[in-house]
Amino acid sequence: MMKTKFLLVAILLAFTFTSCEKDEILDNTLTEQTRDPDGCETAFAYEKDQCFYEYGFKRWGWLIGPISEPYNDIHDLYAGAGKCKKTNGELVGYISINYMDDYVEVEYHMTGDYGLIETHLYVGNNMFPQLPNGNNTVAPGKYGNQSSHPEGTDYASYKIDDVSGDLYIIAHAVVCPKKDDTPN
Repeated sequence: MMKTKFLLVAILLAFTFTSCEKDEILDNTLTEQTRDPDGCETAFAYEKDQCFYEYGFKRWGWLIGPISEPYNDIHDLYAGAGKCKKTNGELVGYISINYMDDYVEVEYHMTGDYGLIETHLYVGNNMFPQLPNGNNTVAPGKYGNQSSHPEGTDYASYKIDDVSGDLYIIAHAVVCPKKDDTPN
């Protein structure tokens, strides 16, 4: 019986940590026993009334846009805000967006006790990234721009050249609590 429970938890953890490449993941289905033991969370930049659920997806997160140039604004970055409820999560930073001429620059800024481990960014004229079969997706691994920061960082940036017209942005991150490096 114990081996079966362990196997089930291991499978759930493996599924959870590969979910950046998967779409249609249900939120808040993990129990406390299967959450990341390091306290890492997924985070998205917030835009009022633009929850993925409103567009038929089964994953939480927010779409920003359409934006047109010149555009210069900031959007809060919320971690663990399942079902797009900010009160379920924690404000961990913000992104700044600067769209002018033929480029857009997006910067991730962390505040407080979390650091960026991964960032995924979608910038495009379509509302959502598209899979090769033409279907829309909100899976972060499909956003087209990504970077890893295994030791954690407070800042990451992207500059996307040769853009024009109305743009949509989805900014995702994996954030983890900063480790206390002070000696005991």
